[in-house]
Amino acid sequence: MATKEMFKRPGDPHDISFYINGTKHEVSDKFPPTTSLNDYIRDVAGLKGTKVMCKEAGCGCCAVAVTHAFAGDKMETMSINSCLCPLYSIDGWQISTVEGIGSQRDGFHPIQERIAEYNGTQCGYCTPGFVMGMYGLLHKDSKPTQQEIEDSLDSHVCRCTGYRAILDAMKSFGSDATSPGAKCIDIEDLNMKLCPKTGDVCKREGGTGCASSSKADTHLKGHAPTPLTIDLRGSKWYRPLCLADLGWILRQHEAQSTRMVFGNTGAGIYKHEGPFEIYIDLRAVKELHKVEESDTSILFGAGTTITKFKDYLQTVQQKPGFHYSSRVVRHLKVVANVLVRNAGSMAGNLMIKHKHPDFPSDLFTILTAIDAQVDIFDSQSSQTTRHSMMEFLKEINMDGKVLVAVEIPALGEKDHYRSFKITPRWQNAHAYVNAAFKITVDGRRVVGKPNCVFGGLNSETVNVTAAEDFLKDKELNNAVITQTLKILYSEIDPSCDPILSSPNYRKNLAVNLLYKALLEIYKPSKLSLQSGADSMERPLSVGLQTFQEKPEDFPLKKPTPKVTAPLQASGEAVYINDIPTYQKELHAAFVISDVGPAKIAKVDASAALNIPGVVNFLGAADIPREGVNNSVPANPLLQWTEELFASEVVEYAGQGIGIILAETQALAEEGARQVQISYEDVQKPIVDIEEAIEKNTIFESATQERIVGDPEGMSTAIDSEMPPP
Repeated sequence: MATKEMFKRPGDPHDISFYINGTKHEVSDKFPPTTSLNDYIRDVAGLKGTKVMCKEAGCGCCAVAVTHAFAGDKMETMSINSCLCPLYSIDGWQISTVEGIGSQRDGFHPIQERIAEYNGTQCGYCTPGFVMGMYGLLHKDSKPTQQEIEDSLDSHVCRCTGYRAILDAMKSFGSDATSPGAKCIDIEDLNMKLCPKTGDVCKREGGTGCASSSKADTHLKGHAPTPLTIDLRGSKWYRPLCLADLGWILRQHEAQSTRMVFGNTGAGIYKHEGPFEIYIDLRAVKELHKVEESDTSILFGAGTTITKFKDYLQTVQQKPGFHYSSRVVRHLKVVANVLVRNAGSMAGNLMIKHKHPDFPSDLFTILTAIDAQVDIFDSQSSQTTRHSMMEFLKEINMDGKVLVAVEIPALGEKDHYRSFKITPRWQNAHAYVNAAFKITVDGRRVVGKPNCVFGGLNSETVNVTAAEDFLKDKELNNAVITQTLKILYSEIDPSCDPILSSPNYRKNLAVNLLYKALLEIYKPSKLSLQSGADSMERPLSVGLQTFQEKPEDFPLKKPTPKVTAPLQASGEAVYINDIPTYQKELHAAFVISDVGPAKIAKVDASAALNIPGVVNFLGAADIPREGVNNSVPANPLLQWTEELFASEVVEYAGQGIGIILAETQALAEEGARQVQISYEDVQKPIVDIEEAIEKNTIFESATQERIVGDPEGMSTAIDSEMPPP
């Protein structure tokens, strides 16, 4: 986020304009290119109902609804994560925040009322995100099923309420909902505050209907966007409208560091990349949005969002040659989450895989298995060439090049497709291992060489050629399947990474996924084997809470919705980081160790202190002599100490070593990343109980008995008062 002097001053020229809840905002070049929509909404527009937490599209509390046209087409409304959306990419958009759709003063929106009535809030911090996620879904389909509603909430994390009440509230809008109070939303109630055509505040009495507005610019009515060139004082932001203009920009800046941006969702995975001198917003490049369908293939512009890709495949499931698309759709439903899929493009996902080969891209795995191809535009020659997925990954240097299209083929009737994604949780998680298989079969006989693709094993493995070669033209039987799995087990070598699951687990997982695919083709007669081919389907979740009421005691004990729930649902409840800052207030970020155990050799904060807006670094040496370097609160039961700032020895990775103080939270976090710490005597950490027992690493203070008060006397007193049995 920008420092305070970067905020817009009277008389500054504006470079982009957009609407937030019907109010026009004009933004000049005063913000850094990495400023997010969330930064602007909270820190400049002052709308604190939109929350911020993970800054990586993982929790959903920052969700907003956006309305804009892709390359001048019809206006569309969807929910996205505001924490990753670049501010300078939203020129011409309408943004709706939780305050804009309903409030205590103007009346609550039906979604806000419903989640409050169903007791769907506790602390309420996540609630605005749930509300705006549901708001975006209902704009797409005002009569979704309960399953569609439940699937759409995969972007959101609640840490205290529990999901039953939240899901009950949202699923009450389902077309198939039967619970008391369930009712689909009326389209006029959905847009009761904002005009669905212009995004402006509705002028009709009662907030329904359509009225003319002088505030709505033509670009909010679906007209084609205009090109942009913004000088951001050290970097430039471009928005080209066609491939030729994009090529010209790339040629002009071939010697400078360049970041091409579409949804920017990759910044939630690989953070803090850059800085870059050139930023290019690809959203308005018209060639990236085409869809061309023929009898033999479908060509998708590489700017097609993953949501649009999934939705289109749902429409061709019955078309000859695309019978496999239903299984692709099933897999795409668990790629990232709805908010990410709404913003992120096919090209963006594939380019993450190209730059980070160890990234377990589900999209790449699927496309490689079905023999998809990509079109790549070379800015130097202005030519577009077609390549296989493996050529794209392994052979093509993408400097100065752009992915412009992805073509998926029609498959034959005998082509069998199956894909898997095994994750820590069903939705919104990277795969331990993903896999996709395309095997041409005639009964139980494999015709030709199958295509077996894996992700998540290591940065090199894609196809398992030895297993594929063995299966070629084989008749499936117990011996062939067994030998295939043995070959696969010997062929793959998962990498060892402390963040990933164990190599042995992933190796066995890969073998079992191929077994499931082959078992489905084999169609065993034994009932005990048939279920092995099936995928587990997660049914619609159902929860029930029952309790006894005593009407004779009412109003005492009468179930009553929480009074503050509607305020939490409308974003009007104020949390600590929503409180306006005081003049000269500073923000802090911990500097933490990235190793442990180890000894601290040197802490160098000079790079951080050279950043404008970073004020100071405080560590153990800065604690006053009369102070205590202990983070454990004073308590008779807590008789151990743990340093607030590690002074000499780091006991574990992530231990605090100091804090950076700065004018903004973003500057403090950036400063903390710039502090250089050198270590000596770095030891291997002990991470399991067996090793701890073996090395006799015991926290002595935790094994000492401590008695507070007189438990024996209390026990005697209680026993004396108990009636005889």
